[in-house]
Amino acid sequence: MKVDRRMKSVGPRGPKAWRVPTVAVIALVIAMAGCGNCLTVTTVNIGQKTSLERQLIGDFEPLTEEEMLAASVRSQGGVGAGSLDDLRQRAISARQRQLFNRDDVQELLGQACLGETSAARLAARKCGAQSAADVAARVARLVSEENQDRDAIIEWAIAIDPVLTPADRAQVVAVYARLLQEQLQTGHWYESSEKGWTQK
Repeated sequence: MKVDRRMKSVGPRGPKAWRVPTVAVIALVIAMAGCGNCLTVTTVNIGQKTSLERQLIGDFEPLTEEEMLAASVRSQGGVGAGSLDDLRQRAISARQRQLFNRDDVQELLGQACLGETSAARLAARKCGAQSAADVAARVARLVSEENQDRDAIIEWAIAIDPVLTPADRAQVVAVYARLLQEQLQTGHWYESSEKGWTQK
């Protein structure tokens, strides 16, 4: 009896074997097509957070001519409190004052007279240099001004972001606090939610 060699070669990998996986794949595709809510795709916009971080920390695009004029002219009656123009003006003024005060803040952070809280606030700390009346007055002024400036920048960042709302303020503050703490130099004090006050 002669065996047909072509039949031997077909074996389990032949046309019948291919039919089962193909039918299973087609059935799976049809089942998934009929199930519109079975798969959920969540997109994460990493660029948004990076943009927010850049706004909070002051790494802006160069100011346009309009923004430069807005920064140099005091708002007069036409702009309502809380309007976008008013918030932008306050944020620009706040950033200018932060840059002006930066050297003093860094000096007092280095002397341990100031520290960064976990709520993105600059806080006064007891230090040896604070015994001098002029240092104590400077610390109080810087804490007040810096925290006002941070509030203005946070409000502006929330207002111009198409996704954020005032309800997201706590999350924005947490991002800002992390960014501020990352910029601290060795020896500066910061408040950690887990460890309390810690020296970097």
